[in-house]
Amino acid sequence: MPRESYLIFNSGLLHTDIEGPVTNLRGTFASFDFIVHWNPPEIGEHCVSTYQVCYVPTDGSAAETCVFHKADVLYWFSPSVLTPCTEYSVTVSPVDLNNKISHGSSLTMETGPDEVSGFQVTVKTPHELSLSWDPPGEGESCVKSYNLEWCNWTNTRPTVCNFKKVPIPADTSEFHLTELEACTQFTVVLTALGDADQVSPETYFNVHTGVVDSPGPVENIRISYLTSYAFRLEFDPPRENENCVQDYVVCESVTGSVDQTCHTTVKNSRTWINKMRLNPCTNYTVIIKARDHDSVHTDDASITIHTAQDRVVNLRTQEVSTTSIEVVWDNPAPEFFCASDYRLVWCISPGLCNMTTTIVSSDNTDYTITNLLPCTNYALILYALGPNDVESSDMIITQKTRCE
Repeated sequence: MPRESYLIFNSGLLHTDIEGPVTNLRGTFASFDFIVHWNPPEIGEHCVSTYQVCYVPTDGSAAETCVFHKADVLYWFSPSVLTPCTEYSVTVSPVDLNNKISHGSSLTMETGPDEVSGFQVTVKTPHELSLSWDPPGEGESCVKSYNLEWCNWTNTRPTVCNFKKVPIPADTSEFHLTELEACTQFTVVLTALGDADQVSPETYFNVHTGVVDSPGPVENIRISYLTSYAFRLEFDPPRENENCVQDYVVCESVTGSVDQTCHTTVKNSRTWINKMRLNPCTNYTVIIKARDHDSVHTDDASITIHTAQDRVVNLRTQEVSTTSIEVVWDNPAPEFFCASDYRLVWCISPGLCNMTTTIVSSDNTDYTITNLLPCTNYALILYALGPNDVESSDMIITQKTRCE
């Protein structure tokens, strides 16, 4: 056995021996990497400056790779991607303070199988799923069996789920899941097992079982927000077969027009915000359809929305006295005018105060505010009120009354 020399002065004694390689070398191999652990040499541990770790396929398919590893960490994780189903030899050697490499300890292990390819659903019914995958290819002879797991969960890969598991022989490339619940999303996971129960990376997908009965129409469509240019709707899911809903298709159009703009919203959404640039004082029809997992649309549910009046134009003051202000404004273009009334608000500005409000008929485009304080700044705010008293956005100006 090679002996490397080193010098350590301790209590007047000269030590020059390193005896033996690393001890208790052990490792764990996965499909693409490995980790090895070891104990230091029995004699001369304090003389070790570093460790050399070398690994190479035993079939000679690749050159040997060697790295140096610091002496105070007695494990090493391979950084490079290894070849699955391949036997590797790993050697760990101590290196002394003079950079002399001692005799190494070796172990041989085989990497695990690669991820299963071609995993797919071949037949789907309401209560069954037929699955298939590619059999092991050339160089994948280490596959000893498969594990198939499935769970009815909505997340992509759940962390907590009551998975069912079945072992499958290595010479099998298909399996049939039966007695499943219809209209249900399942996560299905397939792994290959090698020697020593090495597990390949998972291959998985989410799939819905087939539809027995399509869901009914959505219910209770209602307006939760409405302006001159936008709206937001809320609705309830179908009462019948809600679990068969894949998503919702929402189509918007000017009432009476054949041109529609359609979008898809996710299943869990119960809110829709319009995507079109709307016009004020215009009727829009919104149709919402639930779509099942076979992409079949259910019956329509619809609502008609009348957008709000646009805000007034050129709000200004005309006659101002010590106690009164005449407010004047212009209406929008006639095609976008549907105001039934105006709401005029005034308040001492700046600062907080109790606002005073009055309603002005849409036949008027002016109003005189009286009983004001002299020499005082007022904020003047005007809203146009459309059908159902839906307000336009506000128009604000300020005006100071005359001083006495």
